[in-house]
Amino acid sequence: MSSNKSLNARYLFYLAKYPLFTKSITAGVLSGLNEIIASVLAKDYKYTRIADHRIKHVISPKILTMIIYGSLILTPISHQLYAILNKIYKGPNLSPIMKVAQILTSLSTITPTLAAVFVSWLSLINNYTLPTKSLNITQEIKKIGSIIKNGLRTSYLPILKSSLVTSTCTLIIAQKFIQPELWVVFFNLVFFVMGTVQNTKLKKQQQKLLKKKDD
Repeated sequence: MSSNKSLNARYLFYLAKYPLFTKSITAGVLSGLNEIIASVLAKDYKYTRIADHRIKHVISPKILTMIIYGSLILTPISHQLYAILNKIYKGPNLSPIMKVAQILTSLSTITPTLAAVFVSWLSLINNYTLPTKSLNITQEIKKIGSIIKNGLRTSYLPILKSSLVTSTCTLIIAQKFIQPELWVVFFNLVFFVMGTVQNTKLKKQQQKLLKKKDD
């Protein structure tokens, strides 16, 4: 029990001293786990042959790309957005009207932004591969744009709806029980669970599309 308290105290110390770095590491680990768990749940297995044995696993480059997403894309964006939000709505004892205004501001700005970033990144890592032969930068940029556009068209609204519900609940809890500097970590944990569910659904959708193409 004391070792858990010590680890918790150490984590909070680093969070206070190096907030963005600590949040980025936390989000990177959670995003990597997100991809591993989603791959298992969606049965998105890879196969590697070692000697005469065919080994089934979920290790793929997507894990690294999700770690990059969590640590270098999601966290810096959410860190800055929530910092701005907490500057606008300062103080631990906000009035009920200000609390409602804070939630509405977050739901109309931060939640749609993070949902768009999430869908765009997942669409990209699940559907884009670098060409093995010649590389036409203009063509590749158009291809990336098309993939992101299609991903947003098919998946953005369902993910935004679930994000709005989850964000409302987490914001109410955060306002009542959690210090503002811990909000991003708390939201990362909540959205780790939600993101894993959403990632699993996206993988299953893509598997169905691939089956249709094969048929």
